[in-house]
Amino acid sequence: MSAPVQIAGETLTRYATAADYYSIFFEEMESLYVLAFLLTADRDMAEQVFAGGLGECIDRTGVFMEQARPWSRHAIVKYAIRMIRPAPEDGAYAPFDSSKSPATVAASNPFVFIASLRAFERFVFVMSVLEGQPDEDCRRLLGCSRQQVVMARKVALRLFGSANPRFESEQEGLLIWPGLVN
Repeated sequence: MSAPVQIAGETLTRYATAADYYSIFFEEMESLYVLAFLLTADRDMAEQVFAGGLGECIDRTGVFMEQARPWSRHAIVKYAIRMIRPAPEDGAYAPFDSSKSPATVAASNPFVFIASLRAFERFVFVMSVLEGQPDEDCRRLLGCSRQQVVMARKVALRLFGSANPRFESEQEGLLIWPGLVN
């Protein structure tokens, strides 16, 4: 993109423009679409989230150029949250299970595993494990408690672990995911 502008000994940082966001979304189309798909678990909705995220970026002013790429990913997440409205289900974590059992597909296709999770667990999993967002950011964006974020992530990782016995600990599951989907 561009470097900071040097004027009379001062450095001015440039703000991202609509053209910058078009360029970012073009260059990172595949990863941004995959993020939208993993959040929505639906191809048509993923396209809507991708387009909506781009629109949100274009309408946003005051983002420094250095933050434009992370902001693009953030816009996709925020738009998907508004579209899907994921929320924890009452009593969902008592037996640590999910209404859908992705155990048979997790070993062969991580995308199918993620898509088979309930919406709230899927969002927490994608945001915290794949995107590396802190629990506090997940909690704030999803409008829930930190405990609900932690429990949803544990449910998803436990389901993955039961489908993939070679990853016995939660820590191993956290480490393996970015490599599986990238």
